[in-house]
Amino acid sequence: MASLAAGCASSGVIGQQSSGGEFGKDFVGAVLSPNAPSAGGAHQGKDGGLTGQQSLPSFDNAPLPQTVAARKLPGPYTTTTGAVTGKLFFYRQGDADSGNYYVCSGTVIKSQNASLVWTAGHCVHDGKGGTWHMNMVFVPAFDNPDGDPNVDPSDLSAYAPLGSFPAVHVWTSPEWVKSGDEHGGDLAHDYGVIEVGRNSQGQTLDAAVESAGAKPVPMWFNAPTEQSKTPQMSIRGYPAAQPYNGMTQYGCTADTVQLLNVTELGPEAKEYRAGCDLTGGASGGGWFARAPGQAAGDVSLVTNTSVGSAHSARGGNWLAGPYLDDSAKQLYGIANGSPAP
Repeated sequence: MASLAAGCASSGVIGQQSSGGEFGKDFVGAVLSPNAPSAGGAHQGKDGGLTGQQSLPSFDNAPLPQTVAARKLPGPYTTTTGAVTGKLFFYRQGDADSGNYYVCSGTVIKSQNASLVWTAGHCVHDGKGGTWHMNMVFVPAFDNPDGDPNVDPSDLSAYAPLGSFPAVHVWTSPEWVKSGDEHGGDLAHDYGVIEVGRNSQGQTLDAAVESAGAKPVPMWFNAPTEQSKTPQMSIRGYPAAQPYNGMTQYGCTADTVQLLNVTELGPEAKEYRAGCDLTGGASGGGWFARAPGQAAGDVSLVTNTSVGSAHSARGGNWLAGPYLDDSAKQLYGIANGSPAP
């Protein structure tokens, strides 16, 4: 997946204590000024993916997963399945006045504050030595199938049937902040959570997607780690790097998903990998599966797209996402406890 994304004007960086204490570390968060992206001038959208050039023998030496061709999902996305996936717009530090913005994907997740989006860590923060992204706006059910891919992020109303939602708080893992980079870094902790404000109609994010008949997606932490029990997963996002343009949702259904021990990133580090050929811009998009006890047709979020094989020397088509363990669950708990906007 191509170039790393970036940027949200922070009015302060907060180290938020993890609730359990046994991990001995703080989660990292920021309080954001919900500024609208600047208007005027030419606009050029860039995908917010990682290059995937990091050398990881655990990936390189494993058999390539079976390729699953992505398919274009028909819009409009104001449906029970389409409304929970959205497109994230943001800037890097210094880019807010240039017209060059970045894009990722995200999922509306079930929460007490009715306002949370799960995405990739690199979609909210640059990683090591970097900063929080700027002027983030999340658009659930974004749809622009016939338009110019270089849309103006200061006015997304034509593509936002459920409204646009500015970010007000954001969190990611300390591992990503300490060691993430444009080539990957600590991919096992490449996840983040965004709390958004209300749309122009005064609706919370959950109220908006529920108006389309959709339900925010519950999280599935600590899913089975035995390869034989890894569930079938559907993967969604807005791929923006070639051959896609980021204007419509695409998805893959992977009957088999690898769960690899990525010991280069730590003794307990694990990554899901599926043979899906989505590209940059799909970063942060959800991987969904039916969890035990869920009704037919209901799904939970198992992971998010982190990195892909677009620039892999070995070829093949695949995406990978972090295994969401107790650390991810604690990060969610902190965001879930944030007051409603």
